[in-house]
Amino acid sequence: MWWLCLHLIWWCTTAAIPNPDHPPPGVYTNVWQCPEINQQPVVECSCDMPHTLRCTGDKTAMQIISRKLRLLKTASVSLLDCTLQNVSVVSGPLLEGISLHGLVISSGEIMDINPNSFGGLLAPLQALGLPNNLLSTVPTLALQSLPELDRLDLSGNKLKTLDGNSFKGLRNLSFIDLNSNVITKIAPNTFSDLSHLKILRLRANRLSLSIINKLNPITTAQDLDLSENLLMGPLGPKTFPKMEFLKDLQLSYNSLSSIKMGALQGMKNLTTLRIAHNLIDVIEDHAFIHLNTLTTLDLAHNRIVAVSGASLAHLGHLNELDLRHNFLRALTADLVLPLKSLKVLKLDDNDISIVASDALKQGTILKHLTLLENPLNCDCSLIEFSMWLTNSSVSAADKGTAICTTPPSLENGLLIEIPISSLLCGDEEQESVMAPLSTTYRSKINLKDFKYDGNVVKLRWDVDEEAAPYSCDAIFIYEEEDENEVLMESFPFKCNSSEMTDSRVLQVTIPTFLQLEHKYRYCVALFGLEKSDDLSLILGCSDMIPLVQNFGTILVPRAVSIEANLSSSGSLSLNVAVYPDKKDCDLNVAILDQNTLLSQRKLSCENPRYTFVDLNEGPYRICANVIQVESTKPKCITVFKREFHRFTGMDIAFVTIFCILCVMVIFLIWGVRKLLLKPKVQTHQCFLPTECEDNVQHNRYVKLQATTKL
Repeated sequence: MWWLCLHLIWWCTTAAIPNPDHPPPGVYTNVWQCPEINQQPVVECSCDMPHTLRCTGDKTAMQIISRKLRLLKTASVSLLDCTLQNVSVVSGPLLEGISLHGLVISSGEIMDINPNSFGGLLAPLQALGLPNNLLSTVPTLALQSLPELDRLDLSGNKLKTLDGNSFKGLRNLSFIDLNSNVITKIAPNTFSDLSHLKILRLRANRLSLSIINKLNPITTAQDLDLSENLLMGPLGPKTFPKMEFLKDLQLSYNSLSSIKMGALQGMKNLTTLRIAHNLIDVIEDHAFIHLNTLTTLDLAHNRIVAVSGASLAHLGHLNELDLRHNFLRALTADLVLPLKSLKVLKLDDNDISIVASDALKQGTILKHLTLLENPLNCDCSLIEFSMWLTNSSVSAADKGTAICTTPPSLENGLLIEIPISSLLCGDEEQESVMAPLSTTYRSKINLKDFKYDGNVVKLRWDVDEEAAPYSCDAIFIYEEEDENEVLMESFPFKCNSSEMTDSRVLQVTIPTFLQLEHKYRYCVALFGLEKSDDLSLILGCSDMIPLVQNFGTILVPRAVSIEANLSSSGSLSLNVAVYPDKKDCDLNVAILDQNTLLSQRKLSCENPRYTFVDLNEGPYRICANVIQVESTKPKCITVFKREFHRFTGMDIAFVTIFCILCVMVIFLIWGVRKLLLKPKVQTHQCFLPTECEDNVQHNRYVKLQATTKL
């Protein structure tokens, strides 16, 4: 009924108000007054807006209302909304001699409409509602007396089939609401003669794709709702009949499995497509090639793992994209760059841990971006995204949806509140970890050698075998500025370990846009395929290397990892691992307490072990670096003192008493159990008839024998 109220308001305020120069029959003034129709318990009426009369009553109410309205001397009623009780058949004529624009009749029990029910109206009825009743067929004969009808509401009934005669003679219908019925079949020509039909609602029925596919073209339709039906299978080019003027298509809450190339071919003016709550897992390339006018696409609550750039390439006018509650693992350029007009992107509740560095450029202008319930990995790969997010025009609430899940030190932190310097990778990340007892680390990717011939930089990385299979993603270059590092450049770098001769060696060539004698750190990002088929980000970074021209191999600064253990006696055992090469080098090892140097030692890389003694309270900072011409940046960890409790004489006495009590309780329980479980002597009952005399048998045994015989 709500649609009648909304769409008849303008009738109530314009068309329904009589012209004072030409008043309709029975009306002598244009001053609106709510008719006084109250005869309880038969009928009761009220008005909640001008020219709208709402009544409740029994099966005689319509006769009383009709009689009162015919005598009405004030401005006419435009909409009559009647809720009747105990009415299963609407007889007629109901409102003979009365002028109405809209009529709604509902009882919850109406099963039949008399063919003459709507005859005799003074003015053509434009809107009729018969919602929430028990109609099993469209009341075609009764509707034939309403040739000017524009809107028809038959929602919430028990309609099962529609045929070519269901709406016969209703050529002016522009709106049909058939929601919440049990329709399983629609004849192909059902809507063929409705040349003005614009809105068709078929939500919550039992329609299949085979039924929809056979419909004749509905050339005038602009809004079609097929949500909550039994649509199963792929969405292809020929799934729907041709609907050239369709703008809004709703297919949510079905079982659609995929979107094929060229889907919905006959809908070239579609602007809104809602396919939420389906089973879609694949969107083929060029899926929307025929839908370049689309502005809103809702794909929430599906099973989508990835979206390729080719699948969205034709959506240049798309303004809003909803991909919430799917299985996306990364936010990539393929998802964003093809959508030049995108303003709203909803990605809540996916598996996104990675945001590619080229996904969101400075020219990407989003008004809304939501990332709630995603396991963001806040390392150096998110630096560019963090900068974009901070400087973007999205709301503060949207910025707050980017929440870190890893590393543990940043868990539940808002990305926009985390300093760029805290987004670390590889060795840098390890430096920020507080190790309670010991820390060991070795990257799966290590820079082996570095060459610069004046034109290009050539890097050779060693990749651990356990990292394979992997694919390459990007290269990051950081420049040292005083005590800080600044991201200078990042660019995509593609490779596939399965296509390489030796996956343990990775060669990278970088053009020379860098400055001589400046120091740079080079980082490579790979995607490793784990056993669970999940993608894992693998990062490797070099130390700071000065850019010096040479034609041979420049010694790559060695990296270190530290293992330390601080005992309760105040001894700190230290073991330093050096890689990739531990020959012919020395280590500088230092121990600090709150940035105060306590002790420093020089160790050989071949035997990098040492023990510091007589240490008191912690924590202590342990740093180590390889001594070279250009000293490497120290590796540092933090260790804590392991505390052990020393037992006093009182503690020992307490433990002894406690143990004695426990033994006594155990013996007591054993004795009680022994006493209770002692076998009883049976003197009068025998369950073996062959060994007992008849005169000794117990009565209970005799009853058991009798029962057995029965």
